[in-house]
Amino acid sequence: MEDHAETQDQADPEDEAYEQALAAAAEQRASFDAVADLYARTRPEVPADAVEELWQQLQLGDGAHVLEVGAGTGQLTRHLLERGAEVTCVEPGVQLAGLCERELGGPRLHMDVTTFEEWDQGERQFDALVACQAAHWVDPYLFVDRAGDALQPRGGLGLLWHLDLSEGTEFWVATQPLYDRYLPDVKEKPPHTIPLYVAAYTDVLRDDARFGPPDRKEIPWRRTFDKDTYLGWLQTNSPVRMLSDEDRTAFVEGHAKVIDDFGGSVERIYETVVLTTHMEEW
Repeated sequence: MEDHAETQDQADPEDEAYEQALAAAAEQRASFDAVADLYARTRPEVPADAVEELWQQLQLGDGAHVLEVGAGTGQLTRHLLERGAEVTCVEPGVQLAGLCERELGGPRLHMDVTTFEEWDQGERQFDALVACQAAHWVDPYLFVDRAGDALQPRGGLGLLWHLDLSEGTEFWVATQPLYDRYLPDVKEKPPHTIPLYVAAYTDVLRDDARFGPPDRKEIPWRRTFDKDTYLGWLQTNSPVRMLSDEDRTAFVEGHAKVIDDFGGSVERIYETVVLTTHMEEW
């Protein structure tokens, strides 16, 4: 686990590359709800080491009131509840939110089915605000501004992203012709855009006087998929969701053939970026 808080590349949230990434994210944002069941079954849980890093950096304890933005079907929510937190989730997907509530529902889980932009905070304030694989769906200036309003004095902000580092592996190389044919403008773009999101949020937080300097940790991990799980996971990726039905089917079937050639399973290499900070005292 490495600390890179002071060595990250800067990314201006106003530059063209970032604006293009944010626009693409906005277009694809709603695509997950249509495959909520697949999302619940195939999306990875947050690695335990990343959860522990988040929990310790935000200085949380039993009974902490946590706001989670973009909960999905509860990949991070589950861990927060298991550690004794009271969690309010902001999740715009009706199907995703419903699955999360059915699986994890109880007196310490509260679900607000809306976007973070439209969320009604009311008089509520929280000990921490967290988001896993979700902050990039929201403009960082708006996100950080709303976070500052929602947090108690000295409240903590924690943002997580899973960075796929599988580029260059044999399986990655073998599937590139499929990307060239069906997703020529993507070419597994998320591994390249996520650093833009992380850098943009880092810059915005550094510019907001309400927050202290952000700290960044990177947690390496790997995941082995069987064939069915990988194909299901593939279909929850937003660029794949945006394909026509015919092209999506061909794209997935092409991956199935490659997985067969690799013996029926696939290993992907990941790194979870944990970006944390606290509200400054006023």
